[in-house]
Amino acid sequence: MENTDILICGAGIAGPAPAHWLRRHGFRPTVVERAPGPRPGGQAVDLRGAGRTVIERTGLMERARALCVEQRGVALVDRRGRHTARMPVEQFGGEGIVSEIEILRGDLADLLREASEGVEYLYDDTVTALTEDAGGVTVRFENAPQRRFHLVVGADGLHSAVRRLTFGPEQDHYRPLGGYRS
Repeated sequence: MENTDILICGAGIAGPAPAHWLRRHGFRPTVVERAPGPRPGGQAVDLRGAGRTVIERTGLMERARALCVEQRGVALVDRRGRHTARMPVEQFGGEGIVSEIEILRGDLADLLREASEGVEYLYDDTVTALTEDAGGVTVRFENAPQRRFHLVVGADGLHSAVRRLTFGPEQDHYRPLGGYRS
């Protein structure tokens, strides 16, 4: 493969993880992120299943455990403040409703970004156009000069700019599964 440049859109959790692995296997990933810099904070993320496997294979498990949010489990409490049921973290081997390893989203993103050493990050920018041909993808950015990539990966969240540019307006592809009622 002549062109090993790969663009990943999104520097949250889903962008730095593949950037790390692509870089490790000889590719030249670039991550573009709309935000002006890394986003701190966020909801806690459970590391279980495939997520745990990725962290282990990346060699980050010890550091991930050091960043864990302290938790004891879940308790159901009645009106008088009495516990009526409990599920400790240890229940189900740490793979139950409460995971043994929970990390704040921003901390996990920082951990993965640090592991992606040598990856180029373009902050405060976004993709505005994609033109694909047999040799790759020409990408126009809002701020950076136009560039050419072999592949573009959309890791830019629920309302993805890459998905919109590739497939059209979100409402044309949105299919509620009936899992939420208002």
